Amino acid sequence: MAALAVVVAPAAWAFGSVWSRRLPMPAGLMTPATQMLSAGVMMMALSLALGERMADAVPPRAMVSFVYLVVFGSLVAFSAYGYLLKHARPALATSYAYVNPAVAVLLGVVFAGETLGPMTWGAMSAILVAVMLLARGKR
Repeated sequence: MAALAVVVAPAAWAFGSVWSRRLPMPAGLMTPATQMLSAGVMMMALSLALGERMADAVPPRAMVSFVYLVVFGSLVAFSAYGYLLKHARPALATSYAYVNPAVAVLLGVVFAGETLGPMTWGAMSAILVAVMLLARGKR
């Protein structure tokens, strides 16, 4: 099931991106808000259908992580993405998908004391070089 989810999730994102171009979407930040609310409702329904329940209280560290994701992963990131879609080439705007893992790894180093091996440094370097090449591309 996990492998299927890994394959279906990006396909669903691509389908939704293409389909949303043909739908009447709200203006401004209401578009990502509608997308996030719709996804949240669908995920809640799936969670209830699968019988998932919260067994214990949410630890404070998890709540801080949740708030971080809401503020930076949703509000700031979607605003920046929307701005880039309007003011930059689509290839550059979608480069967030490559940069996010590198940022997550660096945050793990800074806040969780994780260590990086040679493969990780090589992968992050390749990602950043690719994004720089995208940024230098046709204008």
